[in-house]
Amino acid sequence: MEKISSSIGVRRLTVLGEFKPFGLIAEALDGKVADDAASDKYEYFLFDPEITRGTDVEDSCDEVSSALTNCGDNELFIRGNRIIWSTGARVFKRFTLGSPIVKADSRVVLHCIALDTYGVGFLVCWCRLGHTAEALLCILQIDCLTIYNTSGEVVSPPLSRAVSSIWPLPFGLLLQQEVEGNIPSRAPFSSTSPLLGARDMFSAPSNMQKGEGTAACSHLILMDPLDEQEPIFVEDRGKSNIMKEYDEKTIWTSDRVPLMASYNKGFFH
Repeated sequence: MEKISSSIGVRRLTVLGEFKPFGLIAEALDGKVADDAASDKYEYFLFDPEITRGTDVEDSCDEVSSALTNCGDNELFIRGNRIIWSTGARVFKRFTLGSPIVKADSRVVLHCIALDTYGVGFLVCWCRLGHTAEALLCILQIDCLTIYNTSGEVVSPPLSRAVSSIWPLPFGLLLQQEVEGNIPSRAPFSSTSPLLGARDMFSAPSNMQKGEGTAACSHLILMDPLDEQEPIFVEDRGKSNIMKEYDEKTIWTSDRVPLMASYNKGFFH
């Protein structure tokens, strides 16, 4: 029992116990907790079930729709190569991947997993690709993405290069590639004022061949789970160039409006 003073007097709070994610309880019931030391590391995050509701969902009798109308947050629990999606105190879906999920060391929990203060980025996120109304669970692994829909169907598009983070946008999934030794980490940037740093971003022009420019591009966009990732172009002072800003660390994106924010340590803005 603890006392907390406030402007309206003294109120008593009762500590019920240490909070534990429901995924730990589900693991214990499943009997699938490994004995090795690495299994002690897990991630979890809570999210509003409205995130996973389709924009055209009307039938509340549907299994997915009914589960997502439950009150309270939903939880995704991640350990190794397993993900448990729970709604309240019951397991809704279980996902098992072929390899472990890429991990970040420090994080601030948002509606998607693992964004640290230095822009490590999302490792797992909900995203709507293209014109799809259904939310898809996108998972970053070492050599591929794994994408689940809410019914459990899966597709795993390969990655041509190492990707450090993924970010949801209204029209697709943004992938930030890691810099390689033979690629400059920063391209010349003409705008030196933070107020001039805003640039329009768009995907590959229609006359560009698929896959062209992806090797040198720092940011890619995936607009269909069955299609290839396309390079991101930026418009700077009337010119369209492939984005080669490896020092431009994404720190926030919106899955509702086409807007993102990034930080460039070389320019301190």
